Amino acid sequence: MLDYVGGNPAANQNPWSSIFKTIAVLRIGTGLLLLTRHAWLAVHGAYAFIWKEQSWDWVKAFADAGLPYPQFTAPAAAIVLGAVAISFTVGFLTRLFAVVFLPVVVLFLIYAQKMHSAQVETAWLYLLITFTLLLFGSGAISLDKLFHIGESWASRPKKRKGGW
Repeated sequence: MLDYVGGNPAANQNPWSSIFKTIAVLRIGTGLLLLTRHAWLAVHGAYAFIWKEQSWDWVKAFADAGLPYPQFTAPAAAIVLGAVAISFTVGFLTRLFAVVFLPVVVLFLIYAQKMHSAQVETAWLYLLITFTLLLFGSGAISLDKLFHIGESWASRPKKRKGGW
């Protein structure tokens, strides 16, 4: 859908030159920021909490927010965050991971507003970007495009019965 902007898409012979004409810039940038700013530390904290039995501030924050079973929901949120960050970065099953990530972002937005957190603006931005990726997919430079994942069934040629 948003693979090309203006001009004739068939005239562009080099797929790497179309990276700035696609949603891939938004997807890759979001994935890298999510990975470096949030997911890396979250997954490492979840690992230390589960296997090394160290304390983790996310469990306390989830408990303070009133979320049920914070010892389970905090590591689950960290794992989802890491999986979504990797998926957005490489463009693999982008729409599926956007669907998985939407409830996490919405819940964080609700609880961040209740606790008057400074991260409310960040949550709104991730929510809008995730919704955009859900609508438009991963773009021209992605594993989804490479393996033809998520292509519309209506755009595929139909087989005719009767031999012609």
